[in-house]
Amino acid sequence: MKIKLIQNKKREITLICITIMVMILFFSGCSIGKAISSTQIKSNGAVAKPILVVENNPEINITSKQKEGNYTFYVKNYNEVGEITQVDMKYYVQILNKEDDAISIKLLKNNKEISIENNQTEEFTLKKQEMQQDEYKIQIKYDKEKSTSIEDIMQKIEIKVHSEQAKG
Repeated sequence: MKIKLIQNKKREITLICITIMVMILFFSGCSIGKAISSTQIKSNGAVAKPILVVENNPEINITSKQKEGNYTFYVKNYNEVGEITQVDMKYYVQILNKEDDAISIKLLKNNKEISIENNQTEEFTLKKQEMQQDEYKIQIKYDKEKSTSIEDIMQKIEIKVHSEQAKG
């Protein structure tokens, strides 16, 4: 009888513990489960259209008879159909030629002289949504007396406009 009484007490203690644990879980608001969710995001976007146009004139020839020449070109932020750039653009002008004391080059932007260091100018900005045109003139002078060579100089001067989208 004593063994039965001990077994009944163990059973009662176990039932009470299980009941208390269930009640604690029930009233604590905790739940055990797994949730799966799916989200769909739809968006419409367009890539901004950068526009930088360089218009140039026919090339010029500098000779021992015609010792000076002006070459004009334009950098603008709109095209021939009137579309304006949608982003700010940074650019600089690079002039590539062989170093020669007989040839002097002066660069003017909108009729104001600008400096050239290491064959390139400082950076300029074309603003978005504003029509802008910058006029450049390159004044080239040839002085045969400063030349160290007996022969005439035969070379081309190359002009490059490097551009990139301005960070903003």
